[in-house]
Amino acid sequence: MNSPDSLRKAQVVRTNLEKLQRIPQATYDEFASDFRNAEASLHLLQTAIQALLDIGSGVCARLGLDTPRTSFEILERLEQAGRLPAGSANRYAPVVGFRNRVVHLHDRIDPQIVWRVVTERRSDLLDLLEALLAYA
Repeated sequence: MNSPDSLRKAQVVRTNLEKLQRIPQATYDEFASDFRNAEASLHLLQTAIQALLDIGSGVCARLGLDTPRTSFEILERLEQAGRLPAGSANRYAPVVGFRNRVVHLHDRIDPQIVWRVVTERRSDLLDLLEALLAYA
C-alpha cells in the first residue's frame, strides 16, 4: 500500500507533468520565444524529479536498504533489490543528473537542454513514478 507521503509526492509529479504539457514546445524556437517557458520548466522538472527521489528514498528506507549517499544510488539500491527493472538506474540517470545540474549549476543551464528534457525525457518521469509506486 502507498504511504500518504508517497501519494502526495506522486501527485506533485503528475501535476507538474500536466503543467509541462501546457508550455509551448513544438519547436525550440517556440519554447525559447518566452523566457518564462524555460524558467517554469526548470522549476516543474526540478520539483517533479525531487519528488521521485523522495519516493525512492522512502522505499529504500522501508525496505531496510543501505542509505543511499547520492540521488543515483537511490536508483541503484532499488534496482539491486529487484524493486526497479534491470537497467533502470542507467535509464533514469540523465534525469537525476539534470536535477543535480539545476540545483548546483543553476547559473549555467542551457535552455536548449531544458527543452530537450521537456520534449524527450518527460515520459521517463512518469515511467519512473509508476515503477516506484508499485513498491511505495
